Amino acid sequence: MAKMEEKGVSIEVLGTCTTNTTEGSQHDAKVEYPHLWSYAQQAALIAVSDKNNQDGRYHLIQDPERRAKRIAGHYAYLYFESTKKSNGELQFYWPALAAFVVKDIVEAYRFTREDVLQREWKDLASVFRNSSMSDVGSVMMTDDSPYQHALRTYCALAKGNLWLFMDIYPWYSFFLEFGINKGGSLSRKRLEAGPPERNWETYQKASKSAIEELPFGPSWMSRLSERLRSDPVYKTARAYFDHPPSWSPQAGYGQYSVLEYQASAYCRTHVKEFDNGYRAPSSIYWAKFKQAFYIMEAERGELTRIANDAASIASLIKLRRFTVTPEVIKSYEHILTEYSERSKEKKAEHQRKELISIANQEQINVLQPLIYNDSLLKKTMDVNHRFSRLTNGWLSPNFKVVYSASPQNSDPELETVFDAPTSMKERLIGERQSLPDMNDRMEFVSKIAKQFNFLMSTRRSYMDGELSKILHWVSA
Repeated sequence: MAKMEEKGVSIEVLGTCTTNTTEGSQHDAKVEYPHLWSYAQQAALIAVSDKNNQDGRYHLIQDPERRAKRIAGHYAYLYFESTKKSNGELQFYWPALAAFVVKDIVEAYRFTREDVLQREWKDLASVFRNSSMSDVGSVMMTDDSPYQHALRTYCALAKGNLWLFMDIYPWYSFFLEFGINKGGSLSRKRLEAGPPERNWETYQKASKSAIEELPFGPSWMSRLSERLRSDPVYKTARAYFDHPPSWSPQAGYGQYSVLEYQASAYCRTHVKEFDNGYRAPSSIYWAKFKQAFYIMEAERGELTRIANDAASIASLIKLRRFTVTPEVIKSYEHILTEYSERSKEKKAEHQRKELISIANQEQINVLQPLIYNDSLLKKTMDVNHRFSRLTNGWLSPNFKVVYSASPQNSDPELETVFDAPTSMKERLIGERQSLPDMNDRMEFVSKIAKQFNFLMSTRRSYMDGELSKILHWVSA
């Protein structure tokens, strides 16, 4: 039975049963759709979990970065396994693009840790406020520190990536496992009747409970709020400032510098003692955070804000019902038609339509209400985008998709950049788009799809080779 432990979500497979002992006997068992969808959902849960050899349970991977690598690997798995199981008659298409996108999320996590949180940025805002670079200075006129901006993006990616996977992976897993028969034929009746039957309320108990306890859901938020109130590491570190020692090595800022150093040193040393899957990032990375105390303050502020965001929690509750949408129905129809087509060109046409259908599900039905409607996240992402435009990606990375297993490459054909300026004038003073804006983002998605389709038709062996590398992340 599913339960939440301090080490993470623990889930079991649906179970086993014994057969009778009569040799050659047969028994027809009717498996209902709620059971099939429970299996499909557990495939997603197991994909982002590790099996504990001692208790035999699967425990959710608490580190969002490692979870993202698993997710990218399993998207690549769907891409390759679908053509293998169908004997080449169909191949899931959107998952191939999704593998590249999630690979870029892994890189975004790395950038946040190494290029922001490992550096001493506490006073950056005041530096830019006094800067003669008026345009840059205006960007930084905000009450938020660079650490707050970084953690806001980090948490949004962790939330969006996990719950998007929980929604979309089972749609594909159901098709793969229960829609494609041995030998490659399709169970068309099941594929047509099955999608409307998906409903979290009807899941088998263990699957339903495991979903209920996942990060950013109401139960997790409740535990997070209590944890924030009782965080002993932060309280002890905060005491360095609230109750400073009576001695002072020197007056004024000198003493304050010592207190800063002591508070951050304490956080770095003791952060692992009170992690249990709630730290952002995971405590395994904090030893390199020189200003760990200020990062913990920023983390505390962002997690408190998330826990109190009733609108976002309501969106997640609605999402986790996992009810079918017109976009999912259309994607199934395109995959079914792809299977029936004999022409490679027509098969490719329906693959492209599948990609657009699921991209709409992904961006409009899932991510927009789940993370992008957050006005503070929009402010943060707009700040990041403005910096990336001004510095050509040097100070803040461009929002982009890189079509390789590595985070960067030197071939401009292998990337699609969001709102890329076409001139120096446009870079400095041109009108800028906003990634959280649904219209701007869908325009970007259209450009991604166009370039992805081009590469899949002209450089397929290269793309498959890169996806094969990402496939290895299924065991990361």
